[in-house]
Amino acid sequence: MFVLKIILFPVKGILYSCFLMTLISCGTNYETKYYQAISLNKSDTALLKLEFSKEAFDGKYLIKYDDRSKDSGAVTGRIKGDTLVGKYTFLSRGNVQTVRPIAFLRSGEGLKLGEGVAGTFMGFQVYMSGSIAFNDSLFQFKPIKEEEYSALARIAN
Repeated sequence: MFVLKIILFPVKGILYSCFLMTLISCGTNYETKYYQAISLNKSDTALLKLEFSKEAFDGKYLIKYDDRSKDSGAVTGRIKGDTLVGKYTFLSRGNVQTVRPIAFLRSGEGLKLGEGVAGTFMGFQVYMSGSIAFNDSLFQFKPIKEEEYSALARIAN
């Protein structure tokens, strides 16, 4: 019996590894895009790195303010048509962890940051239904190359 277990253990490991590789290779395809925005009053800048699947997104979001402070954290959410809705978890200027709702609208190759009335639903902050607007977006993100994003992110940190 002991000999049988020793022989079967490597076989199980090989089968398990093959199963995992098959599962990973058939997984969701992600597309990574990089964006930069300068606020309308030209005092604040933002960098955004997003990984998109067909129905969801996640990534990094950094806002550098004119007073040299910054908000830096992660964005995650769902894609509904040309609108991305989710949450932004970040360390705020006061070094306090904060979670806020976030929304982007695809506009050509870029994204517009949405604004809306935030409320609480089941303990989570969300935008109230119908309150998201993109008309006077504070940030209008333009696509940039990965190398440019990396250089700007190093400067911002």
